[in-house]
Amino acid sequence: MYIQKKLLIVFFFSVFSLGLGLLLASCEKNSLGEMKLWYTHPATHWMTSALPIGNGELGALFFGGIACEQIQFNEKTLWTGSSVMRGAYQSFGNIYINFEGIDTCTIDKYHRELSLDDGTGRVRFCQNGVDYHREYFASNPDSMIVIRIYTLRNKGKLNFTVSLKDRHEGVTTVKDGTILLIQNHLDLLSYEAQLKVLNEGGDVLTDSSQIKVKGADAVTLLLTGATNFNISSPNYIGETEEQLHARLSNRIQMGVKKGYEELRERHLADYCPLFGRVKFDLGESLPTIPTDELVRKHKESLYLDMLYFQYGRYLMLASSRGMNLPNNLQGIWNADNTPPWECDIHNNINIQMNYWPAETANLPECHLPFLEYIAEEAIGRPEGRWRKIAQEEGLRGWAVNTQNNIFGYSDWNINRPANAWYCMHLWQHFVYSNDLEYLQKTAFPVMKSACEYWFDRLKVDNNGRLIAPDEWSPEQGCWEDGVSYAQQLIWQLFSGTMQAIELLRSENINVEDIFVSELTDKFQKLDNGLEIGSWGQIKEWKEDKEKLDFQGNDHRHLSQLIALYPGNQISYHRDSLFADAAKKTLLSRGDMGTGWSRAWKIACWARLFDGDHAYHLLKSALSLSTLTVVSMNNFDGGIYENLFDSHPPFQIDGNFGATAGIVEMLLQSHRNYIHLLPALPLAWSNGSVEGLRAEGNFTIGLKWHNGHLMECSVISGSGGECRIYYPDIRKMKIRDDKGREVSVSFITNEQILFPTKKGENYIIEAI
Repeated sequence: MYIQKKLLIVFFFSVFSLGLGLLLASCEKNSLGEMKLWYTHPATHWMTSALPIGNGELGALFFGGIACEQIQFNEKTLWTGSSVMRGAYQSFGNIYINFEGIDTCTIDKYHRELSLDDGTGRVRFCQNGVDYHREYFASNPDSMIVIRIYTLRNKGKLNFTVSLKDRHEGVTTVKDGTILLIQNHLDLLSYEAQLKVLNEGGDVLTDSSQIKVKGADAVTLLLTGATNFNISSPNYIGETEEQLHARLSNRIQMGVKKGYEELRERHLADYCPLFGRVKFDLGESLPTIPTDELVRKHKESLYLDMLYFQYGRYLMLASSRGMNLPNNLQGIWNADNTPPWECDIHNNINIQMNYWPAETANLPECHLPFLEYIAEEAIGRPEGRWRKIAQEEGLRGWAVNTQNNIFGYSDWNINRPANAWYCMHLWQHFVYSNDLEYLQKTAFPVMKSACEYWFDRLKVDNNGRLIAPDEWSPEQGCWEDGVSYAQQLIWQLFSGTMQAIELLRSENINVEDIFVSELTDKFQKLDNGLEIGSWGQIKEWKEDKEKLDFQGNDHRHLSQLIALYPGNQISYHRDSLFADAAKKTLLSRGDMGTGWSRAWKIACWARLFDGDHAYHLLKSALSLSTLTVVSMNNFDGGIYENLFDSHPPFQIDGNFGATAGIVEMLLQSHRNYIHLLPALPLAWSNGSVEGLRAEGNFTIGLKWHNGHLMECSVISGSGGECRIYYPDIRKMKIRDDKGREVSVSFITNEQILFPTKKGENYIIEAI
């Protein structure tokens, strides 16, 4: 698709212009900037303590076992179900490595870690003077998981058996003496995994289903797997079993040809520049206590604040690259074939929250699988389920239900406003990139079709305003007309589409007059979903037939606050009356909640410029959770020892939501200007951040001391005017990257405007 190709071109140009040496240098660590999870014991449970790696399509969790290592793995498209049956996301299988001669009780110096800086997991320990080491990484360029097992100085000490187990009881066979092979079927899909054993020294022996290594110096394991799923195919099937096998066999052959060192270099050259775009420093170095202890003492740790922010970026890189499918409720990591909520694409907050930090935290490439998925299902598949939902109502356009699989199936509670919410993501990608071609070819056609759905569905209320009939406020209350959740999302859709039209027409790109006229009329008459209730709150329902909108209702959803975040209707810089009402609503909801709910509240309090309250919510989100079964109790949310968000159970949306919320504390740009340090908490009085993204295609760096901004860097990606808001902006000067002072226009005492040139860096400094 267009947006993938465009970003790939930009990426590879930057890679080769910088050179491989510089790219690898970006992975170098220092004590202050090192981002690492580490532990002094193996994992005991996949959800709570195993450590994740992934390349966007393949994911794995390594336990770090001593005598027996387990690597549980997944592939993004391994689903049961079909276009007429929901099914569920599946666990693929496990690698088991059983070591000979290693006694768990006699080892020392055990260390297990996940380095976010280079996307690599490591395990090491010592026994009888032998240092045993393992490395784990998921390579995006080579589409495989790589495991390296070796010893330092001691040769011939590796003795173990490798087995590959299918979670669907498929038979494992040995191919060519060094490859373990799984081939099996689900409802629609064929799937296959191949595990190659590459030994250095020693011998390799086989039987019918496993491989034994004797006396090796080092061993590299190459794992790859896939299904024959293809989202662009009319029936979602893209290959025969034979073609799938040939594709995976070729991957393995190419991996063998490259060898471990080249595979590692290619992984680092791909991963490090992406992860390294953003640096967040609050002045604390890597702790001397392991991460599980750090979580238990989270209120005292600034390092954990930094680590959790970067962990969200790491998980996005690991779960959302490559194929045009979004990550699901658990990203790509799942060890259960009957997971909660089918581990589906859930759209009444969850899938949207998964992508909240994609643009702001400088990973737009990771946004693409979601955006392309939306475009394909909404307008690329005329006979698809999304179009049929609208057609069954006698309406134009497209709509979705709440729960969705990868085959276009959609059910459980029609969630019509989700089409508008999806379009917010399409529009957001444009306002951060200024990519007019993407807007014209991808985003606008989808937005236009969603608008047409609402043109046909809206009705006039007694006040002459247009409202959405028979809608819902996730996930409580009865179905009523004019629910704020629907109204606010439709307002965002119409607002973004109007802006898109203005931009397209300014570039002499034709937009049908009849559509423009209809949108203009409907937008003028639309109820925007903002109404203040009896106790000063943002009303959730117009009628509230079930009388649920009372003070103290602590429901986890903040559906009536879409206009605050992720929308842009509510702001103290726009109307303090509604901002105060949003604050009362948040206070009523309380500071607890399931994992993702606490993350949402971080962003909401940041939008109200209350950094200390946002920080309180961040620390609440970092509370240790141990529950691994479904709970809707607001007091059970938090994180596990491996920093996975706990709904509970594990849901990855809370990880992404917290990362997005932290960005909102440091930088906001949704009001057509860039607001520097809008919600800086007292706990972060000193610090710096590099690489955050702002609307208008600007990249921002900030340094502050004692809560005051000392320096801001602005890299202009597209040129044009840059608007900056900061209370002390008059006390600062601006120079370009050649040191020349830049003339500015003062819009207010707190807001300036200055011209920029594409590609240039501007420095704003305190005088």
